[in-house]
Amino acid sequence: MKFTEFVYKYNKTNNLPLYIVSGSEYFLHKQALIEIKKRFFSEGGAEQGLIEFNGKDTGRNFAGNLTEGNNLKNAGSSTLFYDVIDEVKTTPMFGKHKLIIVENADTFLGRYQDKVLGYLKNPCSANCLILEVLSIDKRTKLAKAMDGKKGILIDCDKLYDRPAPWETKKPEYDSELTKWIVMHARGFDKIMNLKSAFCLLEKTGNNLSIINNQIDALSVYIGDRKEITIDDIQKLLGVSHREKLYNLLDAIGIKDTISAVKMAENIFDIGMENERKNITYDAKSIAITIVSSSHRRMKDLWKILRILDNGGSREDILEKQYAPRPFVDKFIKQAQNYNEEEMPEKWKYMLEADLLCKTSRLSPTLIIEQLIIKLCN
Repeated sequence: MKFTEFVYKYNKTNNLPLYIVSGSEYFLHKQALIEIKKRFFSEGGAEQGLIEFNGKDTGRNFAGNLTEGNNLKNAGSSTLFYDVIDEVKTTPMFGKHKLIIVENADTFLGRYQDKVLGYLKNPCSANCLILEVLSIDKRTKLAKAMDGKKGILIDCDKLYDRPAPWETKKPEYDSELTKWIVMHARGFDKIMNLKSAFCLLEKTGNNLSIINNQIDALSVYIGDRKEITIDDIQKLLGVSHREKLYNLLDAIGIKDTISAVKMAENIFDIGMENERKNITYDAKSIAITIVSSSHRRMKDLWKILRILDNGGSREDILEKQYAPRPFVDKFIKQAQNYNEEEMPEKWKYMLEADLLCKTSRLSPTLIIEQLIIKLCN
């Protein structure tokens, strides 16, 4: 079960005896545990009834007679399972039920999966056990037993920041990550739509911790107003490095030479974001990226131009996936600024610029300015 589905559908922590939180997205792990604890206390759970273990501490010797109320427990590897099971099998002394959480439980689960499965056959209905692991083989008997009747496997894997590959007809802003952003904003008592979430994603990248911090800042920025808008995001966060490159390509697409040259100069001044989300200030690398990005954009425009010249429609362009759905109208307008006869020459200019960037001693800034002038004329 996806993390977002769990948040929406399951509003109690003690309706099932076992939950396993699994996946590679650390922030979602922590958010899932916070959500579970919050629900536990809202249902009348007492602080003494929240028992937490950490599987990373199993190298220590277990010492002392810890009972309910000693909230954080460290156990040796040979005793951890029995201490956990002892907690989940005993009735709570405080509150309506107990919540036992084992963080970093990969080793624990690897050693005692059969025993956990055995417990699941005859659990204590008053208590709930949460195991937090990085991954679990979904082919195992335990994973298959987590079918929503006796337990739930909460999937906290990385979220798609674009529509999933099989969801080809969805707009670019409709993804797992934008939906999570919309949902997460509610925790700050704010609302966002998917387009605003996509705008934020374009500026922050897909790191959930960074997104969380920016939503926090935006919630303070807009004050008592409920909705976070694209305008709010742009005013607070400015234009991202990625957007600056897209704006440059758009200026070339409409043959706005002056604006395109100014944008290129600005990119060389402030740096450019690479594929790893790092900022580079190397002029040669920036120039090569601009040339390759221009090549991709002009290639798409040429394909769109051919469809239009042959009597094709907007839907034909979308079917061929020559333009993202949210930007298809913009790409069509840009393609209409060119004609079939001039495109081979534009191709030649880009190949020459690419060669110059890689082999000559000319200023990369000058090479790009000359390329922009040739593409826009």
